[in-house]
Amino acid sequence: MKIALDPYMHRHLSLTELPRLAAELGYEYIELSPRADFLDWWVRPRVFPERVAAFKKALKDHGVKIASLLPMYRWASPHEDERVTAVANWKKAIEVAVEMDVDTMNSEFGRG
Repeated sequence: MKIALDPYMHRHLSLTELPRLAAELGYEYIELSPRADFLDWWVRPRVFPERVAAFKKALKDHGVKIASLLPMYRWASPHEDERVTAVANWKKAIEVAVEMDVDTMNSEFGRG
């Protein structure tokens, strides 16, 4: 079992500061909920190779891993255009999860 910190209440910190905080609080894992500089609510992931590399380095430096990602997209929307966009965003989020060595993704089916 993995007990993880959801750092949503610390979203004022940069992405690369989260692993330090998690380690200081005694956590080995982070459950990364939506945040504007990574996997934001309802929009295409804002993830770039430099950001991924810096985040992975910070995780390694502090001995912290990502337990799960929580992308939120409208894949169950009654509107086809929202569903199509959500599928494209999910594909990108899955690529991010693979790049980050994350094997668990969580979601919900609400429209948002």
